[in-house]
Amino acid sequence: MKSILIQYFPQITTLYPYQEDVINKVLDGKNSLCIVPTGGGKSLIFQLAALQLPGTTIVISPLKALMDEQVMELKDKGIDAISINSDVSFEEQRELLRSLKDKKPKIIYISPERLFNYFFRAALISSGIKVDLIAIDEAHCISQWGVDFRPDYGNIRPFIEFLEVKNHRPTILALTATLGTKARNDIKEEFNIDYEKIHNNVIRDNLELNFREVQSEEEKWEELLNFVEENKLKKVLVYLYSRKKCEELTQGLPGSDFFHAKLSYSEKQRVLEEFKEGKIKVLFSTTAFGMGINIPDIDGVVHYQIPESIEEYYQHVGRGARDKSKCPVCHCLFLWSETNFDRKAGRIRSNTLTQKDLEKGFEHLALKNKEDKQTYVKWEVIYSNDGTYGSANLPLVKRMFEKYGICEVAGDVYGSPLSIQLKINTKLWNDMLLKIKPRNQFLLAEKKTGIPLQKLIDHIYEEELKGNVKKLPATERTLFLKGKYNELPLDTCEQIINDSMKVEEFKLERLKELKELCKIGDKDRYIAQILGVPYNRS
Repeated sequence: MKSILIQYFPQITTLYPYQEDVINKVLDGKNSLCIVPTGGGKSLIFQLAALQLPGTTIVISPLKALMDEQVMELKDKGIDAISINSDVSFEEQRELLRSLKDKKPKIIYISPERLFNYFFRAALISSGIKVDLIAIDEAHCISQWGVDFRPDYGNIRPFIEFLEVKNHRPTILALTATLGTKARNDIKEEFNIDYEKIHNNVIRDNLELNFREVQSEEEKWEELLNFVEENKLKKVLVYLYSRKKCEELTQGLPGSDFFHAKLSYSEKQRVLEEFKEGKIKVLFSTTAFGMGINIPDIDGVVHYQIPESIEEYYQHVGRGARDKSKCPVCHCLFLWSETNFDRKAGRIRSNTLTQKDLEKGFEHLALKNKEDKQTYVKWEVIYSNDGTYGSANLPLVKRMFEKYGICEVAGDVYGSPLSIQLKINTKLWNDMLLKIKPRNQFLLAEKKTGIPLQKLIDHIYEEELKGNVKKLPATERTLFLKGKYNELPLDTCEQIINDSMKVEEFKLERLKELKELCKIGDKDRYIAQILGVPYNRS
């Protein structure tokens, strides 16, 4: 450990005891959960463990900014790390996946959505890489109680099972800064956690928490301006839940800017860099700014619109004063009204899955009358967020359908038989093209050739990994599903709806706790109680 620190992290002379404890447990092959406050060195834990293990570590992260930043830092230290995410062009992704066999990077950063990408899985197995560790960053996203935030976090367990079938036995390390007790138990059960380490100082002593009730939007705006002025704040992060609102508020405040998921990669980088350098004084942002972004001297965090829980709230304020030497204290302001809480409760209820949502999902996923048959759906049908395909949360509906056996994923592929071009056609490819022209469907190819769909998909990616694919259209991604029922089974729908209602009940209870926090005196003690973590202050 000392030699690795000297070689790669010379600025760090010693580790915290909790870091050593968790690293040693991981190296012993024990699945572990680590709860450490923001800025407490979570990333260093899996990075040091990765450097001591013989194989490769896969880091699953929900935030592209974190991946890019950490990969750049690791490369600067001479550590072979890569990031595969949607900010990387499709051609670059192809090159990275083809190169896995030769380069065998020490650390691979991916998003949860990548886990069931067949191309990624094929490249990983073909490379001969040995996956020793899977680190799940921001592990609070895993729990079933937050499944509607990132449904694809539910793919982690199936991905691990896929690796195990391929003779990998990775150790699991889940890390987060805040985690409620119910979600914690979920994660421990899901991943057979052997060891749990909770830092004694999850409740930070350099966050000054202020809560103010307001009666109108005008009053809220005045409170924000006064708060920034009174505390002479230089770098303020203002959280909202509306992209439109972020942009609107920026217009009314010189020296401010906005940040949300719909910005281009270059715009995100510009805003982050200018905020880091202090060129932007107030940044209005959705939760797209948060997990994993390392800016050490944010001296103000304001909740202009309210979150859903104390857990989420404490994640956000944890962005402030990450480095006490640069920023001793962060002033935090929570603006709220009874109307805010009523509206938030209404939104939680509106996200609960209904029979109509499930019926729409069944229709949009093309599962109707497809019992024991394979069907396909275009990727954008599921992951388009523009309302084109109805109001149902299709990624969540698909996840529930898989969980309850209404359908299963049979594979996915970029392009169609006629849009994919090989440099040199193989016999299998020529035979397929002869039998399907002028039609252009893989399911028809399966029927006409008698070659299973899975083998056709395997063949494409085998040729791609050999460098024999001339054209693989990035925008034509198709997901193949196998339906299990001709009609939606009512009893299963009832189970899904009941589960969704339990999530609603859970979230409303968390919202109630947040409202209580607004009114209670000893806020730090109450937060510690809700999170189930030690509270050590007198």
